[in-house]
Order: sequence, then C-alpha cells, then structure tokens
Amino acid sequence: MSDLHDRPDLADRLRRLGGDTPAPSEETVRRDLARGRGASRRRALRVGTAGLALVAVAGVGTAIAVNAERTPTPAPSITAPSTEPSDPSDQAVRLVAYTGEQQPGFVVAKVPAGFVLEGATPYNLNVARAEDRSGLDVFEDKLVVMLESQSVTGEPEGAPVAVGEHDGWLRTVEGGTQILTYDDGEHRVVVQAWKSLGLSDEQVVEFAEGVTVTTEAQAGVG
Repeated sequence: MSDLHDRPDLADRLRRLGGDTPAPSEETVRRDLARGRGASRRRALRVGTAGLALVAVAGVGTAIAVNAERTPTPAPSITAPSTEPSDPSDQAVRLVAYTGEQQPGFVVAKVPAGFVLEGATPYNLNVARAEDRSGLDVFEDKLVVMLESQSVTGEPEGAPVAVGEHDGWLRTVEGGTQILTYDDGEHRVVVQAWKSLGLSDEQVVEFAEGVTVTTEAQAGVG
C-alpha cells in the first residue's frame, strides 16, 4: 500500500490548498515524504555524532587528569656540604713547645701555636701573634707575664689552683680576661691571658708552669 493511501488526510489538504491547481500525483507525494524522512535521519545522525565527539573530549580530559595525578614527585635535591675552610678563630687553641730565642726576665717553655715572643721590658714579657706589631706597652690580644706590683698587699683574688707545686689564684675579670697569680717560692708572678686567645683555665695554668723568672725581672710600682 502506498504512503499516500496511508495518509489520505495529507492528499485532501494538498487538494484544498491548491484550489484549482491539479492535485499532485501519488508519485510526487511519495518522493516528498521520502525526502523529508531522509532529512530527518541526517539531522539525527549529526546530533548523535556531535554527542559522541563531546563524550570523547570529556574522556580525553579525564585521561589527562588521571595521568597528572600519577606523575611521580621529583626527588628532593641534596645540597653538598661546604668545602670552604673554617674560620681559624673557631679552631681549638693548642700550646706548643717554644724553641726560639728567650727574652731577659722570663723564660717560657710553651706558647700558643702560631705565637712568638714579641719582646720584653724589665717589667713584662709579651707573647703575641707573629704578625702583631702593636708594641710592648699594649697587652690586648696577648699573653703577658710580669711580677706582681710592689704596691699590692694582701692575698690575691680568685679561685685557688695548683701551679705545679705552688699555690695560685685564678680569676676572670670584666671583658673575659683571665688573670692567674701564683707564688713560685721567690716571686709572686702574674700571667694575664686576653679573652681573644681562647685559652682555657687549664691552659693558662699549663703555660704558667713552664715560666721561669730570671734575675733581670723587676716588679713595677703602682
């Protein structure tokens, strides 16, 4: 059975619209219906293809997101330890045997490593760094040996210590300078160690144990 017979109302409508125009043949109506159905199928096909494309794009986006989450975290970098030499002032101070020329007044057996006998007056011996040229009347940054002033009376201040077989007294004054006073049996000797030398109390005592007072040494006054 033809499409026109299936849709008699369509033929009637066409005849009424056409007025005196001759009614289209059944073949014409059939071709028109076929073209309409084809156009409808093509539109449906385009809509379906677009939907698939959107799904595919969404799928790619998901894949990218998943891969990003699975990207391995870079290993933390490790900084190599510094090879720069440390500050010499941070190194522990050592006392070493002194083998150079002695000065009048006081003979020493040991000095801090890198130090020399700067010189002596009748009243004091200065032990200083080799490059120190400040003069014998400057005691800063030095190890100084002298006899106790003749004007001092009474017992020395400080904590009792033994300097070899002799009694001594060790104290630290404002600024960190260590002062060791001891009696060698004939003289009262004073050793002053500036804080910047970095000597321990034990090293100050060890230095004093190697000091010998000669006849050239004189005690100051005042």
